[in-house]
Amino acid sequence: MEPQQLIATAPFEQLSSVKITDDFNTFFDIEKTVKQSVEDYCQQLLNRSFAITHSQIPDFICHHCNLVKEPLPWLNKFEKLLTLHEDLFSGNRNQSRLMKFLNCIENRRNKIIDEKERPEIKKPAKKFINAESEDRYFSFHELKKILTTLPGDAERIIMLTREKFEYQQANIEFLNINTLEFDKQCDKEIEQIMTMKKLQEEVAKQFLMISTGKTNSEKIVLNGPQNILTNAFKQMMTSVKPNGKPYIQKRIKDVATFIHENFVDENGNPLSMETLQTYLSPGRNDKDPNSDLQVNF
Repeated sequence: MEPQQLIATAPFEQLSSVKITDDFNTFFDIEKTVKQSVEDYCQQLLNRSFAITHSQIPDFICHHCNLVKEPLPWLNKFEKLLTLHEDLFSGNRNQSRLMKFLNCIENRRNKIIDEKERPEIKKPAKKFINAESEDRYFSFHELKKILTTLPGDAERIIMLTREKFEYQQANIEFLNINTLEFDKQCDKEIEQIMTMKKLQEEVAKQFLMISTGKTNSEKIVLNGPQNILTNAFKQMMTSVKPNGKPYIQKRIKDVATFIHENFVDENGNPLSMETLQTYLSPGRNDKDPNSDLQVNF
């Protein structure tokens, strides 16, 4: 790639140029010279920006960020240098090159800011670490502490499941043989949470039944169409009127609830509340059983 004409310089305070050694990268590095000027540095940096391939752009930016003490100011100046020479990036391919540079600079900048704002987490003692990968460590001891800060069981199960999958997909470099496997501990904790939740619900149900005087009585099985039963209740709520009043004075919803709580179909399945209310409705006589199947009062 031929040298690009430098139009203007960016006010770099840090130069990422290096001396030529065995580690010198001929594609990325800029040679550090005696009394190197900002103008010379900008010219070489611009030349390198056009010489590398599109796929090398992220690594190029990362490489130069690692060569300076404060990468954020360097990124800002590099971005300014590119925008000052926007006219050089003509043609579809070079326009996409500029866009990729700007996107990669923005991504790198956001990553650096996130890392700076992220609170420093003190690593636990080695005995509390189940395993380590290239990117992170897995400590069930530390995970248990985090679980206590979560508001409910659903959030705890989600976190445990996510951490388990992170562990199973990680490239483990260190495994502590003195601890249980991290994913198995997560499974045991999930099982314990679900078991305790079920037990609490059962205990709460028993206390509620005792406090309301209800017992867990067996429901009555209907060995036939449920509209025969609902029609009988509907007659007592409407047609049969001793002393000028319906035999049963209750709302349709209340009667439907009573039937729902005390009866099941011939297969032991609960009756539908919506269906029961429809059958009990005075305006839905089309749902009544044939006269030879009705219970007459």
